[in-house]
Amino acid sequence: MEDLSLGLTQLQAAKFEYLSEHVCDWSTNPRPFSTIAVMQKGCGRFVTSGQTVEVARGQAFFIPAGSRYISYWHGTEEILYFAIHFHFDNWYSKFSPQRFCLQKIETLTSDTFFHHFENIRKYVSSNGFERLKAYGSFYHLYADVLPLLNCAKLKNAALERIKDAVDYIEHNSEKEFTVKYLAQMCHLSESRFYALFCRSLGCSPIAYRNIVRIRKALTMLGEQYTIEEIAAKAGFSSAIYFRRIFKEIMGRLPSEYRKNIQFNIEDIRRL
Repeated sequence: MEDLSLGLTQLQAAKFEYLSEHVCDWSTNPRPFSTIAVMQKGCGRFVTSGQTVEVARGQAFFIPAGSRYISYWHGTEEILYFAIHFHFDNWYSKFSPQRFCLQKIETLTSDTFFHHFENIRKYVSSNGFERLKAYGSFYHLYADVLPLLNCAKLKNAALERIKDAVDYIEHNSEKEFTVKYLAQMCHLSESRFYALFCRSLGCSPIAYRNIVRIRKALTMLGEQYTIEEIAAKAGFSSAIYFRRIFKEIMGRLPSEYRKNIQFNIEDIRRL
């Protein structure tokens, strides 16, 4: 039987509003999570090293984790889009988002998106069996979206050579470790390992650990933890350091991001 395990470790429904002009710069830090979203008001333009993607009102778009780009948002009155953020631990599955490129999803309708978006927003913070409804709705949407996506260029073999280190960081990001320790895990010299890691993931091993820590913090921001509790659980030495790294990667403070994922579901139905 085909292995379909993906390891869904992050799932959030978010609302983003800007004034008439806004810029998001993901050109330095690789995006920590993947996104399926719909442009509700205004328009967006994504500029990567190899392409430009234009998104108009009512269009859906897809951004895989690890993407580097700058996005420019424009609107005559305001800018509004709704997004489903998610992350899979299994980078090596043929269903991994990283196998696809940043792009518009030409035939995904707003109605289909918002049907699943509402279920995710309603149930993802629930306890017990109710949370499965959010996961089920997401997988339903993801299965519909994948056949609509264009594949990215195949990654080089470097990622396979550092797989053990990537998996270790994903599951032990709250711990302290050295590059040398990770290199030994992959049976590589420290310099060779560092070069392969940066080439494959677009950042250093320690920078990637911070990205994983922030991704885990994003999930906790959807719950009732304080900023201090989240900082400690994610592995940061202090709340001040956590806020600094969070803003460096996400472009906003944790308290600001929390507002994006704690909006009223009725906001959608009034559109």
